Amino acid sequence: MNSNRLRQVWEVIETTQTDVLTQLNDKQLVQVLLTNLKERNLLPTSEEANTKAYLQSRLLLIRELAQSRKELCCPLKVKVAIHPPLEVLTRDLIAG
Repeated sequence: MNSNRLRQVWEVIETTQTDVLTQLNDKQLVQVLLTNLKERNLLPTSEEANTKAYLQSRLLLIRELAQSRKELCCPLKVKVAIHPPLEVLTRDLIAG
């Protein structure tokens, strides 16, 4: 696979929704990526088998990058406790 094809493959991976990349099983994920490449006319039939083998060998990396991208975009929400509770402060301000 030449460098241009590799760039195209990774462009498709990077533009695929993170949920697709992290939630599909291996076979489904490879099929979705191959289909996306075909739909964009980026995958000649003669290179389909090599591209499929490449994708299968990089599934762990693809999923790890997708998970990292997901965490950057949607970090875990952390609950912040306000002490004393806000309603106590408001009541004290009104009463005072």
